[in-house]
Amino acid sequence: MHKEPSPEKKQLLKDYGYHFGQMRVRTMGHIGLDIFETKREGCRSTDIDGREVLDALSVQGVFNLGRRHPKIVDALKKGLEYLDMGNNFFMSKEKLNFVKKLTGTTPGNINCAFLNSTGSESVDLAIKIARGYTSRPGIISANECYHGITGFALSTNGNADYTKPFEPLMPGFSRVPYRDIDALKKAITPETAAVIFEPMISEAGLLIPPKDYFAKVRDICTSNGTLLIIDEVVTGLGRTGKFWGIEHFEGVVPDIMVTGKGLSAGMYPMAATMYTEEVAEFFLTYPFCHYSSTSGADLGCVAASAMIDIVNNKEFLDEVNRKGKVLRSGYEQLKKKYPKTIDSYEQIGMNTVIRLADDAGGFRMNSYLADEGIFVLLSTNNTSVIRIQPPLIIEDADLQIILEALDKALFRFESNL
Repeated sequence: MHKEPSPEKKQLLKDYGYHFGQMRVRTMGHIGLDIFETKREGCRSTDIDGREVLDALSVQGVFNLGRRHPKIVDALKKGLEYLDMGNNFFMSKEKLNFVKKLTGTTPGNINCAFLNSTGSESVDLAIKIARGYTSRPGIISANECYHGITGFALSTNGNADYTKPFEPLMPGFSRVPYRDIDALKKAITPETAAVIFEPMISEAGLLIPPKDYFAKVRDICTSNGTLLIIDEVVTGLGRTGKFWGIEHFEGVVPDIMVTGKGLSAGMYPMAATMYTEEVAEFFLTYPFCHYSSTSGADLGCVAASAMIDIVNNKEFLDEVNRKGKVLRSGYEQLKKKYPKTIDSYEQIGMNTVIRLADDAGGFRMNSYLADEGIFVLLSTNNTSVIRIQPPLIIEDADLQIILEALDKALFRFESNL
């Protein structure tokens, strides 16, 4: 249950609310997650009052390797001996070696990249490139999507909670139901520059399309001269049991891919927009049409490169899949135990969700799990869903703690129906 904060923490909460917004502090306090982090290590962080929290979300992938992974910390310490952010007008081996390593993991001839700081910025650039390359304005996304909160990225979003205060949004954007091929065929016109989809949509409750879905999407795009953008900000970098989520759809090569969150290794903001050699020709005419003073930092490249070395190997990804199955087995047992409360569950790698029978049940489960010392969040595009995406390095003992906490929270939920 929620405990009274210490006088020191009360003052910190007051000051934080003043400088960053009272509603942020009140909302997190309402669900029992008004945490002032002090120590953070592995899958846990500690509040200033000494309360320990087990991370079962990873901030949707930022902490895929947990907090302060020793190999990432070591790489940054060594980098600090001779590096800083780097001058973005200049070139460096750190940038070059990292991008070679990153694009070495991508399908087809996606061999070129622009380094950014956030996933939203990377989506914005992907859309800019698509419009510039095709000389078309139209962008199609999914009704259920989430691609970010900046200008172009925000305009893809169908959730009014994100968009309404900022309307009118940018022109040229439209949406179709995810997994509906016929709707996509009807929506594409000669003015469509790109279709942007996630391989699986976690924000809407982990929507996973049929195996042949993206092959059909790819064919539709190709036949219409439309680019295919795949957003891997959440699904990439090992989260789904493969290095990229699109790898689950054999033979599909996007024109542009976007990554972020976990590219930071939880230590230095990093994101990237990657594209084929053909699409890269756009920059021959407009080499400086996009620029960022602080993104693609050399120190960030060092951290991200070390992250790839850890994640991009068979043994690591096999473990991700095994741990995902441990969670799935636990969910199966919980569904049998709480049939009135759990509607369904989904799992692919360590990307998992539990869908509740109550349309707004995610709010209550957030609070109940916080009382058990577990950090998760509901899905903002489907408030019946709790997203459970622990760090990929989590130990089996902590998986059991998460499952036991779910059991207690579900019992409490069902008892109050």
